[in-house]
Amino acid sequence: MGETNNWLIYGGVIIGIIFGVLMQRFRFCMVAATANWILIKDLRQVSTFVAVLLVAIAGTQYLEISGWVDISHAAYRNAQLDWWGVILGGLLFGIGATLAGGCATRTVVRFAEGSIHSLIVVCSFMFFAAITQFGWLETARLDMTHATSINLKTDAGLASMLSISPTVVAAIVVLGLLAILVHSIRKQAIHWSWIIAGAVIGGLVVFSWIVTGDLAQDEFDPRNPSAMTVSGPMARFGYLILYQKVPAISFAITFVLTMTVTAFVTALITREFKFTPVPKGMAKFAVLGGAMMGIGGILAYGCNVGQGLSGMSTLSLESILATVSMFTGAAITVKWWERRN
Repeated sequence: MGETNNWLIYGGVIIGIIFGVLMQRFRFCMVAATANWILIKDLRQVSTFVAVLLVAIAGTQYLEISGWVDISHAAYRNAQLDWWGVILGGLLFGIGATLAGGCATRTVVRFAEGSIHSLIVVCSFMFFAAITQFGWLETARLDMTHATSINLKTDAGLASMLSISPTVVAAIVVLGLLAILVHSIRKQAIHWSWIIAGAVIGGLVVFSWIVTGDLAQDEFDPRNPSAMTVSGPMARFGYLILYQKVPAISFAITFVLTMTVTAFVTALITREFKFTPVPKGMAKFAVLGGAMMGIGGILAYGCNVGQGLSGMSTLSLESILATVSMFTGAAITVKWWERRN
């Protein structure tokens, strides 16, 4: 195995271990952040998400502006703006995650902790992500993309589209996020550990760009930089189960596998692993929610990690549309669920 593949594997393992521990211990979740904010005005998880974005965007923009990593070549910044796909996919993902009881990473972690409900969600997620990416829904997905996407004259980055200096755009966004974070901390007493954990996750996003865009680069085998994501590996795991096609080992697949194993080991060490049955009447929501997450994650070109963290760090308009749509879908479903109960 060459040096390039080794860097992708080692990087995925290191990032997956740290990310898995943080996700298992702090129970970060897009759905929980949205629900806690809307229902009980709890800003801890929202503030953590802001801290993640603050560090991820600041670090990633530095990599691009300094020329360390060519972020403009990342998939999130391509010249084809599939605005309808990411909006529809984001809404489906947000709705599905709320029905399923957790976002992509939270569901995987709960599965690693012994939740049978989350096992059903994960299986449904993998199956529908696979058939949307590679199976009988692929043609419909591609037809929709061809019919609605816009070919840009530049890449999908905010600075490129607005013809503004990347440094100016990055500075405005970072200062805005910093102001939001300070306001949140002043409004509600938030333990420093939540902010530090968010900053570490943001740092992992930056490190993932360094691994794939610098350390794993080979002049004889150049590759576009990538970062953490879950929906793509989920689709490939589903493809393995459905069609017995073993996916090539990649940074993203190594990251997801390591995150899952780490969450499982952490749950065992802390004695939080426990087989828990599906709550009465919730199996249908597990299947439906997982299906919507799988379809939505592929349509949106990423989940709450792929688009919400990695994509957002590139300041891609496509990622912004996807992330806003995910949180919108989650918020709508949280309000619906509250009225239903």
